[in-house]
Amino acid sequence: MKEEIAHQHVAGERIVPLDEALEDWAVRVAERVAEQLHYAAPKVKTALLAHPDLTRDWAPPVPTAATVDLPAAHPVTPSVEVPTASSPIMTQGLIPGKFHVLVIGNNDYRHLPRLLSARRDAEAVGKLLGSSYGFSVRVLTDATRAAILSAFNDYRKALQPEDSLLVYYAGHGWLDEQADEGYWLPVEAVMDNPVDWISNATITSAVKAIPARHVLVVADSCFSGKLTRGVRVTIRGSGYMERMASKRSRTVMTSGGMEPVLDVGGGDHSVFAKAFLGVLRENRVSVDTTTLFVAIRRQVMLAADQTPEYSDIRKAGHDGGDFLFVRQK
Repeated sequence: MKEEIAHQHVAGERIVPLDEALEDWAVRVAERVAEQLHYAAPKVKTALLAHPDLTRDWAPPVPTAATVDLPAAHPVTPSVEVPTASSPIMTQGLIPGKFHVLVIGNNDYRHLPRLLSARRDAEAVGKLLGSSYGFSVRVLTDATRAAILSAFNDYRKALQPEDSLLVYYAGHGWLDEQADEGYWLPVEAVMDNPVDWISNATITSAVKAIPARHVLVVADSCFSGKLTRGVRVTIRGSGYMERMASKRSRTVMTSGGMEPVLDVGGGDHSVFAKAFLGVLRENRVSVDTTTLFVAIRRQVMLAADQTPEYSDIRKAGHDGGDFLFVRQK
């Protein structure tokens, strides 16, 4: 479940153990590589810790003392074309279909602890996507299992092959370790009885059956990382946006991995929702979700002890595309 607590992080010089300093150094360098080449930061970090001399020409020096200054990022020259959120790449005409968003925000649980910001987060996401990105918006607040699954079924019947659908869920989540299965918890869920829970397998089946070209699930809930396949590696080059637009995609962005996530910490929103909304507000062009995710992930990791993930949804029919956000105004 979401933890109703906040964390405070202080930048600048601090005293840390040497092993932690090395870990921080590897994380920063790995993120720098990942931002440019969209490789998997954890694997890059592992390689850097084993062979730190690989970075001697461009990275910050390897820490050798317990006092560590946290410097600003150094630029890295990528070996492939890397569009960013400010790149003048437009996708008008690439996606002839319509954009839809289903936002689900559950605060007032009947049998579980109440959440503070889930409903407000969902409503804010729907408002922003409708006003600035031209999405058709459907909002479910304090939604039951039946209401959520009925909405999925409605989209299955209504959407066309060229359409795009985003599903944003903010609410409680749970991991059944014995069954190795993650769940969304609707508003009527009871902790010791999964009869009203929505399993990741159910979500996957629903997403797979929807005929839209692109479906993106954004889950701001505990243990939501169970939905992801793992590492998502994207090699960019000429025609990248056209390829992403033309290929079928079934992807998920989660507010964390296999850990609890914060329901507060972002002012009126959760830490993840604040970052998600902020990056979309600042974007002024047409952009793929992989690019947006880099900025979202970094903001969340700086503000909380949770690590967002982005990947294709396991066994849902992903074919190498990516969800695109086309700024309207």
